Amino acid sequence: MGIAQKLWAGMWYTRAQCLQNERELLDNLLRDTGFGWVGRDTPVRAVRSAGTDPADVVRSVSVNESHTGRVDLVCVHGFGQSGAGCFYASLVGWASLGRVHLVDWRGAGMSGRPSGAFAPSNETEAIEYLVDGLDAWRRERLGENARMCLLGHSMGAIVASHYAERHPEHVKHLILAGPAAVRATDPRRVEAFLQSVGPARRFLYRFAATQWERGVTPQSYLRALPFDLPMRFVRGYVRSRWRAEATLDAATFKALYEYNTGVNMMPGVSEKVLSMILAPIGQARTPIADVLGRLPEHVPITFVYGEHDWVTPSSGAWVTKNMRDAGRTNVECHVLPDAGHYPFIDQPEMVHEIVKKAWQECDRR
Repeated sequence: MGIAQKLWAGMWYTRAQCLQNERELLDNLLRDTGFGWVGRDTPVRAVRSAGTDPADVVRSVSVNESHTGRVDLVCVHGFGQSGAGCFYASLVGWASLGRVHLVDWRGAGMSGRPSGAFAPSNETEAIEYLVDGLDAWRRERLGENARMCLLGHSMGAIVASHYAERHPEHVKHLILAGPAAVRATDPRRVEAFLQSVGPARRFLYRFAATQWERGVTPQSYLRALPFDLPMRFVRGYVRSRWRAEATLDAATFKALYEYNTGVNMMPGVSEKVLSMILAPIGQARTPIADVLGRLPEHVPITFVYGEHDWVTPSSGAWVTKNMRDAGRTNVECHVLPDAGHYPFIDQPEMVHEIVKKAWQECDRR
């Protein structure tokens, strides 16, 4: 490694290198399980927002494709993540139930990074961009008539909800894990919070909100760090927040943080949707409660939260109560103990049972 590369390692995170990290991670995770995996790049075409750039591909990882079930589990990660790096702790358990597909957002995760200007300029176009990417993948990989059990996490739950609204004929069950932007935020609550804190915290909030509106993301700062600080930061997060070092062998833990570092260090494309879809800081522009209210009644909805989730489980409970009071009985909300924003990492066994129930019901309907 040369001097310049040591100083700014982020400049040398290529997609080819990150695909190698993906291979090492999945080979380690699935070793001795009997499950094979296949990674694929699917060109985005035959959708309204399709372009001509060959780099506009959606990356997916498929596990246990030989299973004979009628319905596939399709998982959409949250912001700043990828499928394999987000759902790693539950992947083997889910694969024991059937075919699993981890689909990365268009322009994020391990998906391609098209050159040129990012086309979307507002919330509607940003949603369309991401939903079109998922639908292009579905057409190519599952077929025109496929119906899926669709799971979205955090901001991926927003994508999954909008997908279900636009393509309900392809969704047999919608699972929302720690979904962001469920309810509208009362501006008076934000202002009351700002008045309740000291001037330093108030300044930091307003500064962060300004940067947010300008499209500056956490990854922007990560890429600016010199030396190996980006990897040190990600390794510390994966160790402390996900407790991965305590649950994985040394080789798999190393593969996990190297993979997640690479995903976040590659040039950002669709991460610009953050400020288009969410208002500062993580507040709803269009609450997905409104989107879910427009879903056909034949699409069941399951919320899954950790009790310590920062996106407040009470929002999912509120939507569930309102929908059930209106006569819709196929809506559930689960709040899991000793878990936070990643319930499928913190409590994989509990989430496994929830997913198993929803998925098996899909096969029976």
